Amino acid sequence: MAKNVFIESLKESLSLAWKNKSLFILLFILQIAFLIVFSFVNLAYQTKILEKAMAITDYMSQQKLDEATVASSMLQQKNILGDDPLSISRNFNEILKTFRLYLAYVFLLLIVFTAVSWVVTNSLINKNSFIGLTKNFFKIFVVVLFYLGLIFLFYFSLLNISLIGIAAQGPKLLANYAIFSIFSTILVYFMFVSLSLTHNTELKNIVQETLRIGIKKPHYIAAVYLICISLFALPLFLLFYFIEKNLFILLLSIILAVSSFVLGRIFMITLVKKLGH
Repeated sequence: MAKNVFIESLKESLSLAWKNKSLFILLFILQIAFLIVFSFVNLAYQTKILEKAMAITDYMSQQKLDEATVASSMLQQKNILGDDPLSISRNFNEILKTFRLYLAYVFLLLIVFTAVSWVVTNSLINKNSFIGLTKNFFKIFVVVLFYLGLIFLFYFSLLNISLIGIAAQGPKLLANYAIFSIFSTILVYFMFVSLSLTHNTELKNIVQETLRIGIKKPHYIAAVYLICISLFALPLFLLFYFIEKNLFILLLSIILAVSSFVLGRIFMITLVKKLGH
């Protein structure tokens, strides 16, 4: 049965993409636009974070921290971290502030893109009236806000820490990050199941249906994720391999990599729809 469901869903997904070329192209363009904006946001904020990190590194590299110098500074009641030790905490606080802003922009970008892209994907699979489209957008927006809101709140809470706090907590902080990362992965696993249910399921029943499918049929969902990752990994490998060798294959790899995201959403919705029956 599993093999039939996967084959039928994949065939149906390819057929839907072929029959609705205009919507597929629109989704492709939306994906490209998202990746471009996301890249600019990454570049802008990572550059700022790197500048502050380099400022800390440069300052620390100028300090003499050998035993003799440290002992001499202590005897003279001088700070062993130089004339401006507070510059370390200032730059560290700037890094945290910049990273919070970065997370906020990424959160908003993901909310908007996910809501729009999944509404258009649902329209490709299920014909909707304007009222139906609006209702579906609302449900998708609520679902995305719930899942991504939890994930980003966890990481924002971990950023409410000082440099001294990091030094004091050490391994405990790393353990918290590991726990939150695992929990975030679980949330993402269920999020895409919930998004796939939005068209045919009332908002109040989405959690129940998500748990039923996600927990009772994890092998189906995990296999979909594996297939989607594989669809993206192959063109990504070709992209890096031919980046300086063949322009045509390079462009083809980019098209296939972006298309894999679009096809992956169609495939997920199609399969979850069958599992829900």
